[in-house]
Amino acid sequence: MVDVVLIEAITLLVSLAILSKSSSLVVDNATKLSKFFGISQVAIGFILLSVATSLPELSVSVLSSNAGEGAIAAGNVFGSNIADILLVLGVGAFLYGIRIGKNELKDIAIILVLTTIISAYIIFNSSITNQALGFLEGVILILLFVLYIAYILRKKTVDGDGYKLITKKEAMYSFLIFSAAILLVLVSSSFVVDSAVKIAKLLNIAESFIGATIIAIGTSLPELSVDLQAIRKKQYGMALGDAIGSTMTNITLVLGTAAIINPITIILPIFIAALLFAIIANIVLLYVAAVNKKLQKLGGALFLLLYLVFIVVIFYLQIGELNI
Repeated sequence: MVDVVLIEAITLLVSLAILSKSSSLVVDNATKLSKFFGISQVAIGFILLSVATSLPELSVSVLSSNAGEGAIAAGNVFGSNIADILLVLGVGAFLYGIRIGKNELKDIAIILVLTTIISAYIIFNSSITNQALGFLEGVILILLFVLYIAYILRKKTVDGDGYKLITKKEAMYSFLIFSAAILLVLVSSSFVVDSAVKIAKLLNIAESFIGATIIAIGTSLPELSVDLQAIRKKQYGMALGDAIGSTMTNITLVLGTAAIINPITIILPIFIAALLFAIIANIVLLYVAAVNKKLQKLGGALFLLLYLVFIVVIFYLQIGELNI
């Protein structure tokens, strides 16, 4: 047993090292691409990074929906959205602090409000009609994702002459490195989660606890790793764009795709709790952004505390659902 734990621990450490380095490459090359295309770093975060780092959520939700486990697909989306705000930005703010520019505030507010409205509509429409989220709703959600991408792409920046600083050949090379680094982020994240789960089981840690912590955090590990590197390099707009853009990608593209594959039943107590936590997190984030222009250590600690409370609440609600 000791040998197995040691092997998994080494795998975990090596995977974390690869995850850190590949995340750094993602940030560096995304910065170059934003300059070449003449769009802001927050726009690159909203579009390119948010879609790339949401691939684990998309994979989990599609596989779950295809297996007829629509509740898992929906839970993955709502849970990941909470993690993207409270956990990802919470850790980043606690370790480094996150500056929120005036130009970024409007886009952040629009995306957060839209995400909340869409989430609330899905939950309360299911409550009133007692119907699952089906094919038509899935198509509408994907159309909303397309409109969201179109809105972000319209927003150019003063760096519109970036192509003069970076050649087309350099941009192509950066895109290839970015793509390879994203692949490494996703693969190493998978190894980190897999090794952590195996170690926890070998140490006789309860599977319910593993599910509520390691697995829940696991699908948000790409966002966490990439955004921490971005914040460390003071690329705050990119980190904010990725974390907040991922919430929109999850609720539209990911949930919409899952709903098209199979109808999704919304478990009201759990998703209402997730919605309430999302609203609280959004209000705090927007207030801090408007007043202080920076999410500091205290705000980060508050976000992490809220995330811990969220995990506990969802854990007990799940137990309640199982006992019904």
